Amino acid sequence: MKVLYFDGNGAAKIPEGTMDTQDLVAWSKMKPEWVWNEEQRIKDLCKWGQKYGVNGFVSEIMICNFTSHMEVVSFLNLESIRIGSDRPYLPEDPDSMHHVFELLHSTSWRENYPGETRIMLDFSGLVSFYDTALVPSLVPRRVGLDRWDHRVAGISPEDIERVQDRLAQALARPPTTTSGIDWKTVLRVVVDRYASRLEFIQHLLNLSLDDGSIFDHAQQIQRQLRTVLLPYTVFAALPPNTSVTANATNSWAAPVFRECAASHAASIAYRGTTLTPSERLLLQAVRETTHEICRVVTKMWASGMNFGVDAFYPPERHPEVDHIHTLIGEWKEDVTQLISWLDWSVWVKCRPACGFEVTKSSYLFMK
Repeated sequence: MKVLYFDGNGAAKIPEGTMDTQDLVAWSKMKPEWVWNEEQRIKDLCKWGQKYGVNGFVSEIMICNFTSHMEVVSFLNLESIRIGSDRPYLPEDPDSMHHVFELLHSTSWRENYPGETRIMLDFSGLVSFYDTALVPSLVPRRVGLDRWDHRVAGISPEDIERVQDRLAQALARPPTTTSGIDWKTVLRVVVDRYASRLEFIQHLLNLSLDDGSIFDHAQQIQRQLRTVLLPYTVFAALPPNTSVTANATNSWAAPVFRECAASHAASIAYRGTTLTPSERLLLQAVRETTHEICRVVTKMWASGMNFGVDAFYPPERHPEVDHIHTLIGEWKEDVTQLISWLDWSVWVKCRPACGFEVTKSSYLFMK
């Protein structure tokens, strides 16, 4: 069964942009006034998809023909507790409020990785509006905006045409022309390797410390940085003459950076596999992401070595407290900027996590 998957929040029907990509496919332009026109949307999407053999769409489940590629497992007449769509606000009676919460609760099951596992995505056919070569008109519109405020609205007609052409190519391409690379795993390995460590380093850097404990704390952070780079720390990478000075350069750490930045994508590049345009975009994303992570972390680790806070290469005497404060300030700025640039969804969460009662009441009392 061939389906087109709309990533993001397309099942949340609000006029703030969640339906933009579906609008472009169905009508070649955004129609926010039709956000609730579900019947016309699915009809036009299915009409568009006929020439590519598309059987359905996923943001929520939309099947074009239930008599094709479908098998009836059960056919039951179930009790309905559906809330009327004509209500302008959430209901207040307990039963309806419970139903609203459980609706949101069930949708949250797959909001984190690995998402909806019953749908197998073909990453070799990815079409991204973050592809700056494909959709350059949206680049200036995202400047200074949080990820939540990014929209497809404002895309140029030329870019719409390019997106439609790329999508048509992806849907018409025979499956045998792909590389066979498991891109889902390639991408996830990068997140798994760095997300929790960067988050913990940021936590350590945000703690308030007195002068008496700041050296030990800097050593703790340096240990975390060393751990991140341990698989790439070649033995020859040491400051000149193993001396530690705050004014030393970091050029001696370049071999560590190169190994770190190249490791995740090296096997793909060495294979010389013919990649689809979507796969080349994914490879570029992996390379640029690991390059920036490794650049920042290597810089931080090398600075710790230069300042004399690495327990493996201790200086003859402890660095001055003012120097350590300076180092930690630089580290904090580096990590904050890196995490902001990465903007990974794994970091979108309550801190600390909400309990069951708080989570449920937050749904029930929002209006």
